[in-house]
Amino acid sequence: MLLTAVLFLNSCNEKYKKEIIRLQTASDSLIAVSQEKDEFTMQYVRSFNAIQTNLDSIKAMERLISEQSDGNEVSKSLETDINRDIDAIYQLLLKNKQLVDRLKSQLNNSGRQSKELELMINTLSEQIASKDAEITQLKINLSQKNLRIIDLEANLEEMEALNLQRAREIEAKIDELNAVYYVVGTKDALLEQGIIINEGGFLGLGRTQKIAENFDLSLFTKADLRQLEALPIFSKKAQLISVHPLESYDFINGEANQIDSLSILRSDDFWSATNKLVVLID
Repeated sequence: MLLTAVLFLNSCNEKYKKEIIRLQTASDSLIAVSQEKDEFTMQYVRSFNAIQTNLDSIKAMERLISEQSDGNEVSKSLETDINRDIDAIYQLLLKNKQLVDRLKSQLNNSGRQSKELELMINTLSEQIASKDAEITQLKINLSQKNLRIIDLEANLEEMEALNLQRAREIEAKIDELNAVYYVVGTKDALLEQGIIINEGGFLGLGRTQKIAENFDLSLFTKADLRQLEALPIFSKKAQLISVHPLESYDFINGEANQIDSLSILRSDDFWSATNKLVVLID
């Protein structure tokens, strides 16, 4: 009888524990959903506040431009300031447009239906479009005062495209500044390709190699110094023909006394003298 009672109590305890776990899981799920909703709402609030702050800055800059141009003659330095302020206004407008586009994307991806949020997003889009029209008119008014306004006829959409083009040009320039070129080869191969030449020595003895003045850069591999950390070598011997500080690199040895790779320890120092790397191997 006692055994039956104990088994019954154990059974009840197990059921109770399972129910506690189920309720705890449900509670955690509800808390997670609530936190997700709170974070979703806070993202909208933060974005809305950022957009309003930008609009306030734009209004202040518009007033400043109007005050600066309120006269018969405007100096060249002031003309430069006005163009800079107009460009700053467009940058703020573009930030607002990006924020609104992100809000639209978040709302669509969330699967939520909210007329209030949709109305808020539409209102913000209208404010941006209205402000774009105001700035276009402001530029026309300024040009009528014999002011040279850069990108006079460009609206927000065209300025956005222009910004993307400028960004791509800047990125291309940065990439080119960080471009390096390397080649790894035997002495015979590099001599035949015209990448290196022999110098010094007597009757073929004591000769050294140096990089030729004119060589075909297409024989080199192009890389980005920000990403190039090591080069595979896999040779018994290796030496650098190009000039690089000794403390900026190291040869990594592998098995059977073989050099596995060239490790670039300090990239800025390594490429400080030249952006061409020539490695001579046996």
